[in-house]
Amino acid sequence: MRSFTVGLLILAAGALTGCATPDSEPSEHPAGSIAPVEEPAPTSVSLAQSITPPANCPHMPLGGFNDVWRNEQVWPRLGCAVAPAEVVAGTEAYLYCAHSIWLRDQRLFVILPYTSRHGWGFVPDESGTPPDAPLMVAPFPVDTIGFEATGRHGWLASAATSVDECKGLSKTSETPFEGQMQQFEGGWLLWNGDVAFVLFADGNWIMF
Repeated sequence: MRSFTVGLLILAAGALTGCATPDSEPSEHPAGSIAPVEEPAPTSVSLAQSITPPANCPHMPLGGFNDVWRNEQVWPRLGCAVAPAEVVAGTEAYLYCAHSIWLRDQRLFVILPYTSRHGWGFVPDESGTPPDAPLMVAPFPVDTIGFEATGRHGWLASAATSVDECKGLSKTSETPFEGQMQQFEGGWLLWNGDVAFVLFADGNWIMF
């Protein structure tokens, strides 16, 4: 898991310092906000000119990731995988403003805003919530606008001010998941055990 974790920690460090990478220009995003993800260097193979996905990547996606990657909307932008897929686990919740996915071992959030005005991003978990803390549970019935979020996702709902105002609210309980994540030249594939998210380096994302 070393290569995967190092890649995530580099992006997390960018969020903490206000930079996307150590060599980038200062960012307008403060700590606790979404970390912008820079475009990767051009691949040595012109994927956009290819008719079919390359078959000689250093790490070929397998199983469901291969099915998603081979989609014509995906592989020309993601390029080749730069590391094998890694197992990830954590919890997720649908906040008032975004889908929040917490990666337990990496101590990072993946935040997927509902509106197109903000791209996806990594947010370092600075909540101080222990990994084995009780999960956030929604009251019944849930108000149409949500309920006061607690725990790690509650911290994010209050801290992620660079996306549409979360108002400190969540629409769902916090639920555990086990999935996989794989890094590519142009972004990431993330599977939460149910659906696959394609996280492009330019901040855009789609779901399969």
